[in-house]
Amino acid sequence: MKELVSAIENGLKKISKGNITLIELEETLASSRELYERLLIVRYKVYENSILANEESEELEIVDKETEVKKEEETIPEENKDREIIFEEETTEIAEDSIIRFDLFATPEIESEEEVLPSTEAEEAILPNENAPTFNLIKEDLPEEVLEESTIAAEEEIESAETSKEIAEDASDLFPKLMKIEKSIAQNYQVMTLETLIGSFTLNERLQFINELFDGSSDLFSSAIKRLDSLDNRDSARSVIAEYAAENNWDLDGEVVEDFMLKICSRYAANLGN
Repeated sequence: MKELVSAIENGLKKISKGNITLIELEETLASSRELYERLLIVRYKVYENSILANEESEELEIVDKETEVKKEEETIPEENKDREIIFEEETTEIAEDSIIRFDLFATPEIESEEEVLPSTEAEEAILPNENAPTFNLIKEDLPEEVLEESTIAAEEEIESAETSKEIAEDASDLFPKLMKIEKSIAQNYQVMTLETLIGSFTLNERLQFINELFDGSSDLFSSAIKRLDSLDNRDSARSVIAEYAAENNWDLDGEVVEDFMLKICSRYAANLGN
């Protein structure tokens, strides 16, 4: 935690001086998040220890009360003890008289009128029938919870496969619109070549793209920029952009998508007119 605090302090000093870069600002933000998460864990542990201390004090109070009760019982006069013993003997005699006695292991008497099967017929009744259906008892029945979890996992895999297939189909349908946007940018803008996408976004652009194109997730935005920046050509970048557009339901006719595509075209400006 000391390293995180020192990193945050260095970032704040650079912010106050006004010479911090975007990458250093991101590192300061990540350090602040990690410090916040660790402090939450520390708070939870302190809260848990306080609860355990209260429980131990309550148990000590219960033990003290039990010892006090035992001391009071030991200090009862002998006359009262004799009276209690006599009362217990009387109650036990009454209870024994009121008990209805029966034998759980007694076998009922067999009436003489009932017919007893001969030994041969009894043996035939026990022997299995050849025509009777057989059952496979080797396979054990699985618990219901295991079956439910397996079915849920299978359904989730099917749903994820279907959604990925739908996203791929939608992405292929978006290629013509993306190519149209690229041609419009080549005609209407003077595109400057960017060596890398990382660090090329202003703070307002970053916030706007995160909120409107990447569902408010800064992590998704950062991973998308790193992925797009590592590609070899504009065609590969178009395929990746089509996936994000289909997955996050981009409005390809909006200005936000056009501004984002302007950055991508600047990154691959060498073959923009092709």
